[in-house]
Amino acid sequence: MGIEGNIKDFPLTEVLNLLIFSNKSGILKIYGVSKGEKFNGEVYIVKGKIMDAKFNSKKGEEALFSILSLEDGNFNFEAKELNIKENIKTPMESLILEAIRRSDETKELYKKIPPTSTLLETNPNPPTKEFKLSSDEWVVLNLFKEKKTISEAIKESPLSEFKTVKAIYALLSLGLLIRSEREEIDISTIIPRRAPQPVRDALSILGFGGGRDRCSRFYAKVDGEKSLKEIKEELGMNDKEVLECFIKLLKETRIISNLSIDKLKFIEKRLKEG
Repeated sequence: MGIEGNIKDFPLTEVLNLLIFSNKSGILKIYGVSKGEKFNGEVYIVKGKIMDAKFNSKKGEEALFSILSLEDGNFNFEAKELNIKENIKTPMESLILEAIRRSDETKELYKKIPPTSTLLETNPNPPTKEFKLSSDEWVVLNLFKEKKTISEAIKESPLSEFKTVKAIYALLSLGLLIRSEREEIDISTIIPRRAPQPVRDALSILGFGGGRDRCSRFYAKVDGEKSLKEIKEELGMNDKEVLECFIKLLKETRIISNLSIDKLKFIEKRLKEG
């Protein structure tokens, strides 16, 4: 029995239930892209029993929870006899209920932490030296011995996405993790669009105010779909030049952006630092 498909069309819970009730043996392989990161996972089944799973660097139940939380991607089942140690003992019904609970709570946690592209580091001067951390929080804190983005930490963590994000939220709240002062600016995620300027646009059509300076050429490329990275490449600019024009046109209210005030101040600060 070989099956394959897309997770959007065939939820993994239904696929796994089919394989379990059919007493199948083999490997269910899951692959695709989630939040801009490639992922690979496998679920090992012996005579309708889920024995083990792996997902990126995770194994066992933590890997299975990560797999069950996926909302997009592809899968295929390779039927074969397996000789594998049982590493997952929880019944499938309980695993599904726990996966649903974790998925809902994870969505709420993401609203409370910075964007996953944010670079974090351990706080060299924590607000207090007296703190009691859970084993999960210690694991996640150790991930940030070297600065990394939240998405990188989630990918590297041996814990599930839910446990990792929950620990990051707790560590940020305790002041043990902080945003890095050298946070990178990802210009591929910034998509400016033109502010409504009927009069200015009319003058531009008549040939007024349409100079050929660098930022005027930048403005001409803004269409609400191109990112700063795409505009930069089309005009042959570097990162600093495209960000300077971005900030200049924002101040002139010729364009608008969905970036927070804090993020815009951070970009302007980085530009002043050179």
